[in-house]
Amino acid sequence: MKIKGSKLQVVLLLSLVLSSMNTLAGELAERFTEYQQALKANDAEKIAAAAEGVYLAAESLSDSNANYAVAALNYGKALTRVKKLDQAETYLQKSLESHRKVYGEDDPRVIDPLLALAGLEAIQSWNGLKGKYRTFIRESLELAEKLEGKDSLLYANVALEAGKIALERAKDSWAISYLQPAYDAFSGPHRQYRRKHFFSAFYLGKYYLAREQFAAAEPMLADALQVVDSADSGDSTLEMMTRAFLVKVYEEMGDADSATEQAQAIGRAKPFDMNQEPEPLFRRTVEYPPKALKHRQEGYAVARFTITDTGLVEDIEIIEYDGSEAFGEAVIDFLEEARFAPRFVDGQPVSTADRKMKFSFNLAN
Repeated sequence: MKIKGSKLQVVLLLSLVLSSMNTLAGELAERFTEYQQALKANDAEKIAAAAEGVYLAAESLSDSNANYAVAALNYGKALTRVKKLDQAETYLQKSLESHRKVYGEDDPRVIDPLLALAGLEAIQSWNGLKGKYRTFIRESLELAEKLEGKDSLLYANVALEAGKIALERAKDSWAISYLQPAYDAFSGPHRQYRRKHFFSAFYLGKYYLAREQFAAAEPMLADALQVVDSADSGDSTLEMMTRAFLVKVYEEMGDADSATEQAQAIGRAKPFDMNQEPEPLFRRTVEYPPKALKHRQEGYAVARFTITDTGLVEDIEIIEYDGSEAFGEAVIDFLEEARFAPRFVDGQPVSTADRKMKFSFNLAN
């Protein structure tokens, strides 16, 4: 998926690079190389440790130094990812203050620490106190509007990031107030940024899906699929994820044929591994049987079944269970509503018998 370059897009990626590689020397350069390697490995704990190393190496610099500003930002983001939230807030605040000293109050690079703080506060908004994260988002949007205007690419980028934060971290209905303008921008005047068009449509569809507004979710997810499907170099992971969401939407809307079409499209594109336990297209939780929950019973159940050529399940049989017979009943209820990607042979979907899944039932401590 090709995306046109823009100096404005650098704003939201600032946390991945220091301001100038030419200024790095000695220990700071070594620590930054370790940080880059940790990012490639995508290990949250290693990223946090490496980001700490960069920060400690940059700590001797003035907080009016750009390298210090971004080192504090990277470390705060890394601490957020490993859920060390109090420490993360300390370093993100330091980064915000440093960014303002380095670049001034009205610079697009200040938006990155503002959004990082919004993301941090959104995680902590589960107790209903959502005002703090919304304040950081409002500051980000107001700055983007002041600098480039509401119709700008910068504003659209910030609105999309804000929507993702509100939807995925805060679980906040206000997400629509950010996602809708982002979608309007990336499906309209900024539609050449295809990846942003995709994500603005995808997250708006996900928003409606979470609220069981399936008729509203369908056109958004269909648009996202069209974008990723017609891209010059499509991302198969994004495509499969979107199709899986559409399976759920069409099932809830009673459109079995469209749900089957999407499930089969996934099966056609994704090799069926006979040696692995099958995985439902749309994740949901198996309901813990009330009687077993009441008596605090734990255990498991193993089911054998057939995945049909449409991805539905038939011939369900509980072949083993431990703890409570009700575990098997719960598994049957789950599988009767599940949908899988069917196996393809010679380009055609086929039924596959003797599939097995083990479901564990464990009480939280």
